[in-house]
Amino acid sequence: MTLAIKSHLAPLFAPLRLVFSKPRARNDYATHVPILIGLARVREIRSVLEFGCGYYSTLTFLNRSIFPQLERLQSVENDSSWGEILQDVAGKDDRWVLNLIQNEIANAVPNLDLEAFDLILIDDSTTSTQRAATIRAVANRQPQHPWIAIHDFEVEEYQRAARSFPKRYIFKSYNPQTGLICTKADPRARSLNKILKEKSKSLEPDDIPGWLRAFQSINPL
Repeated sequence: MTLAIKSHLAPLFAPLRLVFSKPRARNDYATHVPILIGLARVREIRSVLEFGCGYYSTLTFLNRSIFPQLERLQSVENDSSWGEILQDVAGKDDRWVLNLIQNEIANAVPNLDLEAFDLILIDDSTTSTQRAATIRAVANRQPQHPWIAIHDFEVEEYQRAARSFPKRYIFKSYNPQTGLICTKADPRARSLNKILKEKSKSLEPDDIPGWLRAFQSINPL
């Protein structure tokens, strides 16, 4: 999630801090990064679609040490000023296409070929209602091929929006949590969770070298 977006969401998430026994991570923008690193290890990911671009998503996908097989990253963003900032930070990369839209991000979902992607990340919008709408729009399509990661998945509104998916995993090692949606059960998700539980005791979520080493024990498929 972007820094700008997080500032808008702070009033929404602050009350939730009283609910969870696990404190929010020091860098709570990056708690989905270990999951993304792990997913790149266990599945061939050549094409990625992200709803909402950010330092800890876009730059992670474009990092060749994490996603060495990536051929295409398509980002959908409706904050043009934020998109321009990310373009400056990321620099020119022929693998990346940034789609700036003026409407709600959920409205863009029906026009996309979701089956063309190996991984979809949902981490968009300035309110939980808008992001839940994006999740529902994707759920209505019921894509069979991609895995779908959702940041801040501890939010019940997001979990309700994703209920139509057959299999839902929640990685709780860090708060905010990350959800993973699959069309069928996959043992690789459990393998990732085991490593996350163990290594999160000593690694911060934005420790990319540390997480790359941590997931070396998983045999890529």
